[in-house]
Amino acid sequence: MIEELFERERPRLLAIAYRMTGTPDDADDVVQDAWLRFQAKCGDESDPIERPEAWLTTVVSRLSIDRLRSASSRRETYVGPWLADPLFDTPDTAPPPDDASIIAESLSLGFLAVMERLSPSERAAFLLHDVFGVPFDDVAKTLEKSEAATRQLAKRARDHIATERPRFAPDPHDVEELSMRVLAAAFSGDIDQLQSFLADDVVHISDGGPHHRAARVPVVGPERVARFYVNLAKRDEPGLEFHPAHANGQAALYTTQFGEPYMLTTITFVDGLAVSMHAVRNPEKLAAFHRTWRAAGGQSTLERPGTSGR
Repeated sequence: MIEELFERERPRLLAIAYRMTGTPDDADDVVQDAWLRFQAKCGDESDPIERPEAWLTTVVSRLSIDRLRSASSRRETYVGPWLADPLFDTPDTAPPPDDASIIAESLSLGFLAVMERLSPSERAAFLLHDVFGVPFDDVAKTLEKSEAATRQLAKRARDHIATERPRFAPDPHDVEELSMRVLAAAFSGDIDQLQSFLADDVVHISDGGPHHRAARVPVVGPERVARFYVNLAKRDEPGLEFHPAHANGQAALYTTQFGEPYMLTTITFVDGLAVSMHAVRNPEKLAAFHRTWRAAGGQSTLERPGTSGR
């Protein structure tokens, strides 16, 4: 009975925990810890759980906040931009393809990067109420604050996100073709053609961590982004293979080197132009994605963009 209830709730709990912590492994640990606590609580007949779903939401949220607070010092000293560990899309994690709601948007790497600037309590208040529709009185109990204070936390988060919110749109049907055009132009070295595929306010953000080469600050504007990608494509490193993939609710290009994680790139398009590009280079952040990707048999390989006809 309790196993069936928990399994029904697991996808939602994982969705909350991942958006809170920004890493699939932490989300898995949080949900597993919640399950153990749920088992123990259900065994205490003297204090039954009246609303199991709400109880589980509270526990997962509090455990996620604890994880965020313990990770805050590490993230503050992180070298270069910090992006969430990408999540390989599975039927349990990916939003429906026609879902243009805040639930889908909140999964993207760009949106998660904006939420990193919120305090753990602001992040929880916004996600629980605005994204997952939890009533404010329940959110207040979860955060152990008054309802008025909780509403203020959500408002501060909402205002901050509105200011820095990345432009987001559901992937168009031809997003993979658009992505390949961008990458082919980069590999061909045609800066002018590449610029024609980029919006005027395009931004590229890369997360290489402390040990891998990546842009340490965001690259902004079509000319700078085009030159950055062309220079990146000139590196003729051995063993690179390109794979179509889906990550964080978006089409992605996953690059491996001799079968090991190398880089994951997502490109967001609005009206046919690339408006944001996010690249995760840090292999530690790609570890969970790589495991799930391999288990799903997603090793189909693309021809190196821009090499056809050579």
